[in-house]
Amino acid sequence: VTIGGQVFNHSAKEEIYQKDIEKEFGLRPSTATEVLKALEKKELICRVSEKQDARLKRIEFTSKAEEIRHLIAAEIGESESILLKGITEEE
Repeated sequence: VTIGGQVFNHSAKEEIYQKDIEKEFGLRPSTATEVLKALEKKELICRVSEKQDARLKRIEFTSKAEEIRHLIAAEIGESESILLKGITEEE
């Protein structure tokens, strides 16, 4: 979920590559590869080779990941509403 959090929101704005994930989370390339393979196996991401350099793999989130993101966002919104119920803006 952590990787899906920041990176998922970031990916809507620009392309994400494995090296970006390594840098963002301080992972070794081999560790990032294993994490991405696990996400790919669960059909949450797919890695797409770039035409100009096949070594670069762009990470794209699947519709399954999008559905999960919407569910999590709804849960967070509901939790915030419950926590803030009865609290004024000044408080």
